[in-house]
Amino acid sequence: MEYTELADYRIPGGSLTAWEPVAHQDAWRDDPRRLSYVHVEHARRAQLVGAGWYSEWIGTAFLVEHALDRDALAATIEEWYRRHEAFRSSVRTDSDITPEDELTRITAPPQAISVRGTSLGEDLDDAQAHAAVQEYFNTTVSPLRWPHCVAVTVEPAGRDDCFLLMFAADHTVMDAYTQVFAIRELTTLYEAALAQQPHNLIDYGSYLDFADAERCLGEQIDANNSAVALWRRFFDTSTNTAQPVAMPTFPRFEVPDEQATVASRRPPTTGFQASLSRYLLDGTETELLDGICKTAGGSLAAGIYAALAMANTALTGEADLRFVSPIHTRTGPQWGEAVGWFVGVIPMHVRSGGAATFTQALSAVTASVGEYRDAGAAPFAPIADLIGGDTTPPGFVVSYIDLRRAEGAERWDAREARVLRSATADADEVYFWINRIPDGLNISARYPAGPAGRAVEVFLSRFHSILTNVVAEGDCSVEVAARGALASERR
Repeated sequence: MEYTELADYRIPGGSLTAWEPVAHQDAWRDDPRRLSYVHVEHARRAQLVGAGWYSEWIGTAFLVEHALDRDALAATIEEWYRRHEAFRSSVRTDSDITPEDELTRITAPPQAISVRGTSLGEDLDDAQAHAAVQEYFNTTVSPLRWPHCVAVTVEPAGRDDCFLLMFAADHTVMDAYTQVFAIRELTTLYEAALAQQPHNLIDYGSYLDFADAERCLGEQIDANNSAVALWRRFFDTSTNTAQPVAMPTFPRFEVPDEQATVASRRPPTTGFQASLSRYLLDGTETELLDGICKTAGGSLAAGIYAALAMANTALTGEADLRFVSPIHTRTGPQWGEAVGWFVGVIPMHVRSGGAATFTQALSAVTASVGEYRDAGAAPFAPIADLIGGDTTPPGFVVSYIDLRRAEGAERWDAREARVLRSATADADEVYFWINRIPDGLNISARYPAGPAGRAVEVFLSRFHSILTNVVAEGDCSVEVAARGALASERR
């Protein structure tokens, strides 16, 4: 299952319906539980952007292998909202509230939620259906306006045995794991509604409780906290000339004029970042790479980080690579499949120890990527306040997730399942999402549009070739860029 922009997912023509939760204004009550740190930051950014907020959401699409029963689907989405308090929460944004003020949480009780279906068009062709869904999601989802998650169904022309279900949510109520878990949960809820039987799903805790507890934890962090010490040490090691600032940015290097762009990427829409998704290895190749890494004393994750570092060395001459990695914060069973934004960040400083080959590098890489793992035990926002200095949002983020054991993963391809994101306004930041799934290893990336993005595409091509060489030969030599490879100016 790939992770792509909606623009890269085929939506069939047919009849479209938006399924939007509603709650009477009188149902909302002030709630003393505070927003998580990432929620506050995201909502304040939306306040600053104001009316220009557009195309900022994540979501999922998948086929439901039953005919569409409108009453059953409405009941399904109602139950989904009722099960997860995050969906029934919002923020009060009175006209006199500024981005510097504390945002107030409001919540509605489960039984206050109902769902209405609204037609977005009948007998649309593929292009019309795609445009309708994209515009609806881009203009409806916001961190400042409830509901924060909405769904659309597409009844494909000429078929009555299935329908496409798509949802989009603001990040403040959803993370990548929620995007994946929702496929099984919504399918189970729908099948139970069709059969008029109990769904028998496990109940999980509320993200609102987690968020408030995180704020309490943040208030206890002081300069003696071990996570503070780890982040401070990470910033103090920022001596890499390809990444010259404390908070990691994408490496700088010269891109030869003859270097072509990656063929698999779609030209970005004007004003938005470039985006691509490609398979790095198929299932058999991924198993071979995993075996090579384990034989050399590492893991597949360490192998991926080693290959990233080798690509950096080949292009910049630098042996070290620094980035920030998101981690989930579902630290207890009560948060297992709860809906919410359970995400923290840790610093990563990949060191290959001067190794001459991929397999030789694995031990050093394994040790270095584990160096800052415990920094994720505390939220970053209060740490940044304590440390000060260059703690701006990271410019280079790499995520690795193994999703093979997610329930229902073996059916994702047959159900055309895809985790989605909206287009992102153009910026210097670079994100890599590397996922291991049943049919192999893929990477999704977003990065600057235009000439600045060509360096990212060259980097990814080199990274890919290193992985394929390791699989083909059992190892790969470390190449070191010649002098003058560094870009003369920061992009």
